[in-house]
Amino acid sequence: MIPQQGIEEEALGWFVRLQDADACAADWDAFSAWIAASPDHARAYDRLERLWVDLDEAAPQSVRIVRPANDNGLGRRRLWAAMATVAAAAVIGMVGWPMYQARDQHFTTTTEPRRIELADGSVIRLNRRSDLTVKLTSGARRVSLNDGEAAFDVAHDAARPFTVAAGDSSLQVLGTAFNVINHDHRFSVGVSRGVVAVRPAGRATPVRLTVGQQIERDARGAVSLSRVDPRQISAWQDGVLLYRDSPLSQVGADLSRYLGKSVKVSASAQELHFTGALRLGDETTMLNQLQAFAPIAVQRTASEVRLTARGER
Repeated sequence: MIPQQGIEEEALGWFVRLQDADACAADWDAFSAWIAASPDHARAYDRLERLWVDLDEAAPQSVRIVRPANDNGLGRRRLWAAMATVAAAAVIGMVGWPMYQARDQHFTTTTEPRRIELADGSVIRLNRRSDLTVKLTSGARRVSLNDGEAAFDVAHDAARPFTVAAGDSSLQVLGTAFNVINHDHRFSVGVSRGVVAVRPAGRATPVRLTVGQQIERDARGAVSLSRVDPRQISAWQDGVLLYRDSPLSQVGADLSRYLGKSVKVSASAQELHFTGALRLGDETTMLNQLQAFAPIAVQRTASEVRLTARGER
């Protein structure tokens, strides 16, 4: 069994390693394995993360500690001791400094999107018919996209990664811009700036996405990775949905969120792909646009929309 001091030194090593911009998917995989190996590992890493945040937020500029880019010079044990010493002094001397409140903030939308500015400087744009919960504390930034779609522009904070839970899937970032969908068993993440570590449901290790990459998990649980135009990822913020050779089933899933009713795609239409732009609007406007640019027929009732291949009986 590794002594507690040794575990803390290992935790510090991982902390420094993962803040490096060159940290790769293999690093995240190895870190995940280290965390899973023992509850003591997770507790040591959490303590270190909270300690660093206390230093960075509570201490005045004159006593900031600069994290080393590598392990040369100041050894891990000395750095840990220095952090603990300064953190204690900062807490004693800066009791009156404001800190984040550990309480949930709940946001919902219906027919209009909403712009949400967080206390850390991050901005969330919550799409129509979406539900989201935010919790910011001095040691963590956590968001849960309970349903719908949201675009994130996250303020950089190397000491406090920003995590998003979407059903059984999750992702973690430091400072970047990305879009997340969590609706009707479908999960999708597209990156328009920076790097995101995504862990789709059913995968033990995260997948590292960079600009122009998108990962999707469909209702059947199939996971796919693709390249997309970064402008397409969050085009909905400009009032348009962009598609390039996208399955009609994906278009139907998007429409179901915007229209607030089930959009079903017939077996014959499942094989169709769509390239084009749909201007956001009411149900009639959006369905008329789709029917004008795709070889489909639209059948509508009060509770659902059915898309079939043109000529299908």
